[in-house]
Amino acid sequence: MSTVEREHVFPPLMERHYPIVDGRIQTRSLEAHIVDHCNLTCVECCSLSPLLPPWTADPASLFEDLVRAARVVKPRVFKLVGGEPTLHPDLVAILRGVRATGIAPKISVTTNGLLLGRLPDAFWEEVDALTISLYPKPRLGAALVTHIEAQATRFNVALNWKTQTQFVRMTRDPVSHDVAETQAVYHDCWLRERCHLIRDGIFYTCTRPPHMQTLHRGANDFTHDGIPLHDGDSLVDELHAYLMRETALQACFHCRGGSASMEPHRMMRHAEVQAEKARFE
Repeated sequence: MSTVEREHVFPPLMERHYPIVDGRIQTRSLEAHIVDHCNLTCVECCSLSPLLPPWTADPASLFEDLVRAARVVKPRVFKLVGGEPTLHPDLVAILRGVRATGIAPKISVTTNGLLLGRLPDAFWEEVDALTISLYPKPRLGAALVTHIEAQATRFNVALNWKTQTQFVRMTRDPVSHDVAETQAVYHDCWLRERCHLIRDGIFYTCTRPPHMQTLHRGANDFTHDGIPLHDGDSLVDELHAYLMRETALQACFHCRGGSASMEPHRMMRHAEVQAEKARFE
């Protein structure tokens, strides 16, 4: 394997096309955030991880959600994300459960890479690909990079080294009440095509609603921004209509979208994190 980074186009190209083949909607990707917390405090984290309480996904519950989802959707890749997913204590069990559902032909993990040196061979046996975010600080040590490349070669795991020197300034502060502006944000936002997410039995077109649900601690209900998974025959049509909708989500009024302006990557100081958390308590 090589440490040469793949060229990333920003903003990513849109592909608003969801054919239904053999009763399953064909999509680019689907993901589950299996932890909310992280070992870093990146400012403007799209998952809001520095501001969220520790949480880990239950492997059995995620398995049940994916069994339902696999009936109606067929992503090219299924991604385990966070927070920092390598913090999940049952990561191997999660991976094995995802594989058993047949949700996608490829399973990927998105990580900052800092804990990959501690993971057992069983992890490398179960994963097909890794996207490793490379930040200015903290940097991965040379020994850790060598270990990652050796394990990837040994277990035939594809590596995507993704340099991230900037983060998108997505969170609106204060919230917008401009319907037309928010509608335009939704129309142009690539997140709703590339960041489909399953959380607590609900399929979301992007990751922002469930994380905002946690952040706002029930003061605002963002669960209606998604489609509940169920066993009925109508789910495939409901989900397809949802993916093709042109009405902005409630979460969009709190978000500038994936193509908003960017700022240099940096870590939030402890006092900053505590001050931001206090605003939602």
